[in-house]
Amino acid sequence: MSPVVRSSRLGALLVTAAMALSACSGGAAGSAGAKASDTLRLAFGTDMQVPDPDIFYEIEGNAVVTSVYEGLVRYKANSAEIEPWLAQKYIVSKDGLTYTFTLRSGVKFHDGTALDSAAAKASFQRRLNVNSAPAYMLADVVKMATPDPQTFVVTLRKPVSAFLDYLAAPYGPKMVSPTAVAAHAGKDFAQSWLKTHDAGTGPFAISQFQLAKQYELSRFAGYWGKKASFNTVLISIIPNISTQQLELQSGQLSMIQHGLTTTDIQSFRSNPQFTVQQFPSLYKTFIFLNPKKGVFANQAVREAFRGALDRKQLVSEVFGDRATPSTQVYPAGELPEPAASTVSTVDPSKLKTLVATLPNKKVDFAYVTDDTSNQRMAELVQTKLAAAGLDVTVRGIPIAQAFDLPNQPAQAPDAVLATLNPDAVHPDTYARIFMTTKGSLNWLGCSVPAADAALDKGLHATNPAAVRADYASAGALLAQSACWLDLADVKETVVARKSIGGFVHQLPTLNTVRLADLTTG
Repeated sequence: MSPVVRSSRLGALLVTAAMALSACSGGAAGSAGAKASDTLRLAFGTDMQVPDPDIFYEIEGNAVVTSVYEGLVRYKANSAEIEPWLAQKYIVSKDGLTYTFTLRSGVKFHDGTALDSAAAKASFQRRLNVNSAPAYMLADVVKMATPDPQTFVVTLRKPVSAFLDYLAAPYGPKMVSPTAVAAHAGKDFAQSWLKTHDAGTGPFAISQFQLAKQYELSRFAGYWGKKASFNTVLISIIPNISTQQLELQSGQLSMIQHGLTTTDIQSFRSNPQFTVQQFPSLYKTFIFLNPKKGVFANQAVREAFRGALDRKQLVSEVFGDRATPSTQVYPAGELPEPAASTVSTVDPSKLKTLVATLPNKKVDFAYVTDDTSNQRMAELVQTKLAAAGLDVTVRGIPIAQAFDLPNQPAQAPDAVLATLNPDAVHPDTYARIFMTTKGSLNWLGCSVPAADAALDKGLHATNPAAVRADYASAGALLAQSACWLDLADVKETVVARKSIGGFVHQLPTLNTVRLADLTTG
């Protein structure tokens, strides 16, 4: 995975924030005249990135992309198990190099084009041509064949144990109408057109896309599978979570997918007009420690810091039942327990003893402001450090600034707390992103070469037991470095009006409740 490709995520986010686009009609009918009960009303805290599946690469907006586009495979509901989807079956060769997909019959894109092997090949090729951040998932593809209209064959240059997970992930390759791409190709493979339109096969189509205001999805009448219960999905851009709560309480919103505090959620739980739904996710709160300067350049201090944290207490105070205390480097569910375990006895005295010997006791402790729980967690951790005798300054930084820390090492803080998700259930899509020597989101630059080698070995292994063993080895080495202190495994928590049912969630991240499965009473 190239750090250049990875760091393009930041560039895409910054470009998106600067765009000002007008509303454009999509490939489905709008919501004019729709009954209130036919409309699902949601809110995003910020604008999503463009809804182009070959560019989109964040949390806000998952509900749009996964409702409009589909892949060859996907994760089963609330599960790490992969199931066929637009491919009705698939076969992987024993050497792990060849994947043969048999495509489902009767699938239509929103423009009426039929899904066939040529369309699948064109969809994969477009991702490679666009070459935005998610393109790394197809970087090892060396050949694509279409022996007949229903058979799509992909050949890799070397085995990639994460390949099916790439395809199943919300950010994975999706089927995109080659007809629509050809008609609007321009000089950018239809990227300009797909900023406000869509070319998917999903149960919903984009009928309006207005940045900073509202997105509208409309039920696709020609969908090959079970039709969505709601005719229309309206998504407003409401940055203030308190405003979102007021609109949910007044009936202007159907549900809130993330951003509520534990106190807010407890309040909704006690109100019979609402329901609180929780799902497993791979969203993890952890602390990056700076091994290059300051107090945490000393590994013994980093290890003692970890031992001073009572994760059970911290999770209880910040999340209540919305999270569980972390017990390993990887998000819960990526590897079976006790692989890569970080469980240890809580003992603050070791940190206090070490701090007494330090000439510099100042700590610049940053937290990422994109999640409301991060500030509270950072403040509680600050009290633990202060009790050990450290002089800690806590400050919030936007996530774009955090992404840019590898380019600004001199300005990097001593520690950064964040809550982040992998790209897929496979452990490589977590450790390689945040913890490898060349990882562009390895914000404070800790290097564990032996762990890098174990990750590479696991990525290219073909035996499942060997894959697990290699990632367990990598996780153990990463844990030993004490450069990343894992705190909590956070659940997806959704608050909805009582009339909404049919909740189904897809791993690994947030905002992936399947809108097409929701029902209204």
